[in-house]
Amino acid sequence: MAAEAESGTSRPSPGRGRKRDPNIEPKVFTAALRVYAAEGWSGFSFDAIAREAGVGKPAVYLRWKEPEELLVHAFNEIHFPVARDCGSLREDLLDYALQWAEWFADPVTSNAGLRIRPDCEHNPELAEVYEKIIARPKRRAAMAIGRRAIARRELDPGIPAMAVVDLLIGGMMLHWSYARSRSGRSKRSLSMYARTLVDIILTGATHQPPEVAILEGFTPRSARAHDPGA
Repeated sequence: MAAEAESGTSRPSPGRGRKRDPNIEPKVFTAALRVYAAEGWSGFSFDAIAREAGVGKPAVYLRWKEPEELLVHAFNEIHFPVARDCGSLREDLLDYALQWAEWFADPVTSNAGLRIRPDCEHNPELAEVYEKIIARPKRRAAMAIGRRAIARRELDPGIPAMAVVDLLIGGMMLHWSYARSRSGRSKRSLSMYARTLVDIILTGATHQPPEVAILEGFTPRSARAHDPGA
């Protein structure tokens, strides 16, 4: 000890000054989605995630207070589609659609995505965190696609700002839900479908105001009932 004092060096205390491993969080997020996709909420635990990630349990327990918080952050950090401004309605929708194609082509993220909504209905804590971190901000960002298109005069102001995004995501989800029962779809085929869907949505959304498209050549059932010639 005297020699250490004279040389101006000393041994660091065990654990003091240890740097946080930046690689742990990505490992844990990936493991969290894998566990959740395979086991659902009933099998989702810090212990199971630590085993899947190959990290010590304290590394997980020290970073996240509740499993709900960890699961939602994993969703938010791992490939969750982001509505970006790419300069035009077509490019915005295409960019968003191709991100969803990648999401659906990955069995982990797609299966985890199928589980999260039903689980939120039965878990208020999970629903609250999911709404705060993912649903609300992602919905606002997606709505901005339509708002930007209206501001650029690419869309009629009478079209709801969220309509084109709802059509896109709804079409992608429905297509994927049917395709997965037939041995699944590759990322390439989903990307091709995404491009086709964007073309169809833009053709309908940019060529005719919605009031004309709905009313032209259409007679409501209530009116037909009172029209002898109908």
